[in-house]
Amino acid sequence: MKKILIVDDEKNIRLSLKQCLAAEEYDVEIALNGTEGYEKLKDGAYDLVLLDMKMPGLDGMEVLEKIHQEQIDTSVVMMTAYGTIEKAVEAMKMGAIDFLKKPFAPEEIRKIVREVLKRRDLVPETLESAEDLFQYAKKCILSGDYQDAKKYLTDAIAKDTEAPQPHNLLGVLFEFEGDISQAQKHYRAALALDATYQPADKNLERTAQYHYTKKGINLG
Repeated sequence: MKKILIVDDEKNIRLSLKQCLAAEEYDVEIALNGTEGYEKLKDGAYDLVLLDMKMPGLDGMEVLEKIHQEQIDTSVVMMTAYGTIEKAVEAMKMGAIDFLKKPFAPEEIRKIVREVLKRRDLVPETLESAEDLFQYAKKCILSGDYQDAKKYLTDAIAKDTEAPQPHNLLGVLFEFEGDISQAQKHYRAALALDATYQPADKNLERTAQYHYTKKGINLG
Protein backbone atom coordinates (compact mmCIF):
# COMPACT_ATOMS: atom_id res chain seq x y z
CA MET A 1 0.00 0.00 0.00
CA LYS A 2 1.36 3.42 -0.99
CA LYS A 3 2.02 5.76 1.92
CA ILE A 4 1.15 9.47 1.60
CA LEU A 5 1.80 12.40 3.94
CA ILE A 6 -0.31 15.58 3.85
CA VAL A 7 1.39 18.66 5.29
CA ASP A 8 -0.83 21.74 5.59
CA ASP A 9 -1.64 24.17 8.41
CA GLU A 10 -5.28 24.51 7.29
CA LYS A 11 -7.57 21.91 8.85
CA ASN A 12 -10.15 22.04 6.05
CA ILE A 13 -7.48 21.39 3.41
CA ARG A 14 -6.08 18.44 5.36
CA LEU A 15 -9.50 16.86 5.78
CA SER A 16 -10.48 17.53 2.17
CA LEU A 17 -7.30 15.91 0.84
CA LYS A 18 -7.64 12.90 3.14
CA GLN A 19 -11.27 12.37 2.08
CA CYS A 20 -10.33 12.65 -1.61
CA LEU A 21 -7.70 9.94 -1.24
CA ALA A 22 -9.64 7.65 1.13
CA ALA A 23 -11.32 5.70 -1.68
CA GLU A 24 -7.97 5.00 -3.38
CA GLU A 25 -6.76 2.67 -0.59
CA TYR A 26 -3.67 4.68 0.27
CA ASP A 27 -2.18 4.82 3.75
CA VAL A 28 -2.66 8.55 4.44
CA GLU A 29 -1.16 10.47 7.36
CA ILE A 30 -1.35 14.19 8.17
CA ALA A 31 0.97 16.79 9.67
CA LEU A 32 -0.31 20.10 11.07
CA ASN A 33 2.70 22.18 10.00
CA GLY A 34 6.10 22.07 8.34
CA THR A 35 8.01 21.12 11.47
CA GLU A 36 5.76 18.13 12.21
CA GLY A 37 5.86 17.16 8.54
CA TYR A 38 9.65 17.21 8.48
CA GLU A 39 9.86 15.08 11.63
CA LYS A 40 7.48 12.52 10.12
CA LEU A 41 9.47 12.46 6.88
CA LYS A 42 12.68 11.77 8.80
CA ASP A 43 11.13 8.93 10.78
CA GLY A 44 8.94 7.22 8.18
CA ALA A 45 9.09 6.06 4.57
CA TYR A 46 6.53 7.92 2.44
CA ASP A 47 5.98 7.40 -1.27
CA LEU A 48 4.51 10.89 -1.65
CA VAL A 49 4.14 14.10 0.34
CA LEU A 50 1.52 16.76 -0.46
CA LEU A 51 3.29 19.84 0.86
CA ASP A 52 1.77 23.28 1.33
CA MET A 53 4.16 25.95 0.09
CA LYS A 54 3.20 28.72 2.52
CA MET A 55 2.94 27.86 6.23
CA PRO A 56 3.89 29.69 9.42
CA GLY A 57 7.19 28.61 10.94
CA LEU A 58 8.91 26.08 8.70
CA ASP A 59 7.30 26.67 5.31
CA GLY A 60 7.00 24.27 2.39
CA MET A 61 10.07 25.50 0.53
CA GLU A 62 12.19 25.01 3.66
CA VAL A 63 10.84 21.48 4.14
CA LEU A 64 11.53 20.78 0.47
CA GLU A 65 15.10 22.01 0.90
CA LYS A 66 15.61 19.65 3.84
CA ILE A 67 14.18 16.75 1.82
CA HIS A 68 16.65 17.60 -0.93
CA GLN A 69 19.67 18.09 1.33
CA GLU A 70 19.06 14.95 3.36
CA GLN A 71 18.13 12.89 0.28
CA ILE A 72 14.85 11.70 1.76
CA ASP A 73 13.35 9.30 -0.77
CA THR A 74 9.87 10.65 -1.44
CA SER A 75 8.01 12.32 -4.28
CA VAL A 76 6.81 15.86 -3.58
CA VAL A 77 3.73 17.73 -4.80
CA MET A 78 3.77 21.38 -3.79
CA MET A 79 0.44 23.04 -2.97
CA THR A 80 -0.05 26.78 -3.35
CA ALA A 81 -2.90 29.26 -3.28
CA TYR A 82 -1.14 31.57 -5.72
CA GLY A 83 -2.04 31.88 -9.40
CA THR A 84 1.53 31.21 -10.52
CA ILE A 85 4.39 29.30 -8.98
CA GLU A 86 6.76 32.14 -8.17
CA LYS A 87 9.53 29.80 -6.98
CA ALA A 88 9.08 27.06 -9.56
CA VAL A 89 12.70 26.97 -10.77
CA GLU A 90 14.01 26.93 -7.20
CA ALA A 91 11.55 24.17 -6.32
CA MET A 92 12.53 22.20 -9.43
CA LYS A 93 16.19 22.31 -8.36
CA MET A 94 15.18 20.79 -5.03
CA GLY A 95 13.08 17.98 -6.43
CA ALA A 96 9.56 19.30 -6.99
CA ILE A 97 8.00 19.54 -10.42
CA ASP A 98 4.36 18.84 -9.59
CA PHE A 99 2.06 21.51 -8.21
CA LEU A 100 -1.53 21.73 -7.03
CA LYS A 101 -3.05 25.20 -7.11
CA LYS A 102 -5.71 25.90 -4.50
CA PRO A 103 -8.63 25.57 -4.75
CA PHE A 104 -8.45 22.15 -6.38
CA ALA A 105 -11.07 19.62 -7.44
CA PRO A 106 -11.11 16.09 -5.94
CA GLU A 107 -10.48 14.40 -9.29
CA GLU A 108 -7.52 16.73 -9.93
CA ILE A 109 -5.98 15.58 -6.64
CA ARG A 110 -6.53 11.91 -7.36
CA LYS A 111 -5.17 12.26 -10.90
CA ILE A 112 -1.91 13.94 -9.92
CA VAL A 113 -1.35 11.50 -7.05
CA ARG A 114 -1.83 8.54 -9.41
CA GLU A 115 0.56 10.08 -11.95
CA VAL A 116 3.29 10.83 -9.41
CA LEU A 117 3.10 7.40 -7.77
CA LYS A 118 3.15 5.65 -11.16
CA ARG A 119 6.19 7.71 -12.18
CA ARG A 120 8.21 6.32 -9.26
CA ASP A 121 7.99 2.85 -10.83
CA LEU A 122 8.82 3.86 -14.42
CA VAL A 123 12.02 2.57 -16.01
CA PRO A 124 13.22 3.22 -19.60
CA GLU A 125 12.46 -0.36 -20.69
CA THR A 126 8.75 0.01 -19.88
CA LEU A 127 8.09 3.34 -21.62
CA GLU A 128 5.42 2.89 -24.27
CA SER A 129 3.01 5.82 -24.44
CA ALA A 130 3.67 9.53 -24.87
CA GLU A 131 2.39 10.02 -21.31
CA ASP A 132 4.93 7.50 -19.99
CA LEU A 133 7.72 9.35 -21.80
CA PHE A 134 6.45 12.68 -20.44
CA GLN A 135 6.29 11.38 -16.88
CA TYR A 136 9.71 9.75 -17.14
CA ALA A 137 11.12 13.07 -18.35
CA LYS A 138 9.82 14.59 -15.12
CA LYS A 139 11.54 11.80 -13.20
CA CYS A 140 14.80 12.71 -14.96
CA ILE A 141 14.36 16.37 -13.99
CA LEU A 142 13.87 15.37 -10.36
CA SER A 143 17.20 13.52 -10.41
CA GLY A 144 18.96 16.40 -12.18
CA ASP A 145 19.34 14.58 -15.53
CA TYR A 146 18.22 17.53 -17.64
CA GLN A 147 19.70 16.29 -20.92
CA ASP A 148 17.91 12.97 -20.57
CA ALA A 149 14.74 14.87 -19.67
CA LYS A 150 15.00 16.83 -22.93
CA LYS A 151 15.49 13.60 -24.87
CA TYR A 152 12.40 11.95 -23.37
CA LEU A 153 10.31 15.09 -23.86
CA THR A 154 11.38 15.14 -27.51
CA ASP A 155 10.38 11.46 -27.77
CA ALA A 156 7.02 12.28 -26.16
CA ILE A 157 6.44 15.03 -28.73
CA ALA A 158 7.23 12.60 -31.56
CA LYS A 159 4.84 10.04 -30.06
CA ASP A 160 1.96 12.50 -29.60
CA THR A 161 2.21 15.50 -31.90
CA GLU A 162 -0.96 17.09 -30.51
CA ALA A 163 0.05 17.52 -26.83
CA PRO A 164 1.18 21.01 -25.70
CA GLN A 165 2.53 19.94 -22.28
CA PRO A 166 5.87 18.41 -23.43
CA HIS A 167 6.62 21.52 -25.50
CA ASN A 168 5.98 23.78 -22.51
CA LEU A 169 8.19 21.74 -20.17
CA LEU A 170 10.91 21.52 -22.82
CA GLY A 171 10.70 25.31 -23.07
CA VAL A 172 11.17 25.57 -19.31
CA LEU A 173 14.32 23.43 -19.52
CA PHE A 174 15.78 25.56 -22.30
CA GLU A 175 14.94 28.68 -20.31
CA PHE A 176 16.54 27.09 -17.26
CA GLU A 177 19.74 26.76 -19.34
CA GLY A 178 19.52 30.37 -20.53
CA ASP A 179 18.46 29.61 -24.12
CA ILE A 180 15.49 31.96 -24.32
CA SER A 181 15.14 31.67 -28.09
CA GLN A 182 14.65 27.90 -27.97
CA ALA A 183 12.38 28.25 -24.95
CA GLN A 184 10.12 30.68 -26.83
CA LYS A 185 10.09 28.34 -29.83
CA HIS A 186 8.61 25.57 -27.70
CA TYR A 187 6.18 27.88 -25.92
CA ARG A 188 4.91 28.97 -29.34
CA ALA A 189 4.68 25.34 -30.46
CA ALA A 190 2.56 24.53 -27.40
CA LEU A 191 0.24 27.43 -28.19
CA ALA A 192 0.01 26.43 -31.84
CA LEU A 193 -1.34 23.07 -30.65
CA ASP A 194 -3.64 24.60 -28.03
CA ALA A 195 -4.17 28.35 -28.08
CA THR A 196 -5.88 28.16 -24.66
CA TYR A 197 -2.94 26.47 -22.88
CA GLN A 198 -2.22 29.12 -20.26
CA PRO A 199 1.16 27.89 -18.91
CA ALA A 200 2.80 28.32 -22.32
CA ASP A 201 0.96 31.59 -22.93
CA LYS A 202 2.18 33.05 -19.63
CA ASN A 203 5.71 31.76 -20.16
CA LEU A 204 5.90 33.25 -23.66
CA GLU A 205 4.52 36.58 -22.47
CA ARG A 206 6.99 36.69 -19.57
CA THR A 207 10.05 35.83 -21.68
CA ALA A 208 9.14 38.47 -24.26
CA GLN A 209 9.12 41.33 -21.74
CA TYR A 210 11.82 43.97 -21.97
CA HIS A 211 12.93 43.27 -18.39
CA TYR A 212 13.20 39.49 -18.54
CA THR A 213 12.66 37.53 -15.32
CA LYS A 214 12.22 33.87 -14.37
CA LYS A 215 9.76 34.98 -11.69
CA GLY A 216 6.40 33.40 -12.39
CA ILE A 217 7.70 30.58 -14.60
CA ASN A 218 4.88 28.09 -15.15
CA LEU A 219 5.62 24.36 -15.38
CA GLY A 220 2.09 23.57 -16.45
